[in-house]
Amino acid sequence: MDFDDEKTNVLSLSRPRTALQRQPAYVTVFRTHDRANIGRMYKLEDTELVIGRSPDVEVHLEDDGISRRHAKIVSTADGDFQIVDLGSTNGTWVDERRVQTARLRHGALIQIGTNTVLKFIQDPVEEKFQRDLYESAVRDGLTRAYNKKFFEDTLRREFSACLRHQLPLALVLFDLDHFKRINDTYGHPAGDEVLRRVAERVSATVRAEDLFARYGGEEFAVLLRDASGPQALIAAERLRSAIADRPIVVDGQPLPVTISVGVAILGQGDTDRPEALIDAADRALYRAKREGRNRVSLTG
Repeated sequence: MDFDDEKTNVLSLSRPRTALQRQPAYVTVFRTHDRANIGRMYKLEDTELVIGRSPDVEVHLEDDGISRRHAKIVSTADGDFQIVDLGSTNGTWVDERRVQTARLRHGALIQIGTNTVLKFIQDPVEEKFQRDLYESAVRDGLTRAYNKKFFEDTLRREFSACLRHQLPLALVLFDLDHFKRINDTYGHPAGDEVLRRVAERVSATVRAEDLFARYGGEEFAVLLRDASGPQALIAAERLRSAIADRPIVVDGQPLPVTISVGVAILGQGDTDRPEALIDAADRALYRAKREGRNRVSLTG
């Protein structure tokens, strides 16, 4: 799989070319009440990384004990990193010691609020272990698309941020046409292989900033960041044609596969909640199926 910033959920802050070279460093969510976030990694560079409960900060953590802008991690002149408390209500703790400012060393545990602990990592072996652990928690085992829980958590965050900043957001839902017929005719292993191949084509088609997830069974979702209605329709049609234009070959047998696609746009119709956006995309999807399948429908 590709381990670019978006697809591995590792946040990378830009580093000037003249910055002091150092061993790569990360903070990972070591403990939190939200199990889907455990293991999530943030790459540290030379721009400050702010931690807090506000959706606008680089490390957004849902914990009532965390201040909106709780603390930040910054690089030091000699190439290390330090954490700085930003006047938080409940304080910042490093290895069980409350600090205002503290230099970070590999393995340091940073408690933010009452339920959340971050771990500072500067070791490539542990970095890979933590990355693999996180990937196994947020990816669907069969297709390697993100799983439903991760999709729903991300949708809630993106929805709130887009509403606040009046940014466009679109949701695409699609499922495979007559998938039961494939399972009944060729067997469930062939059906699983079709799902894997469809996911591969979609992953190769979506942008790096989009989120592709398996929503359930043969149904998938793509969250299109910063996409207007016309842009979302173009993206949805690109997905449809990527599947329909050539058959999927399983055990030497070419299988014609198509998808029906529903598109919903934030702010269009009754989409004032994340769940309403999903419902609108689902209605558009079933309209596409009623109208003949292998087509794209925009919610009305």
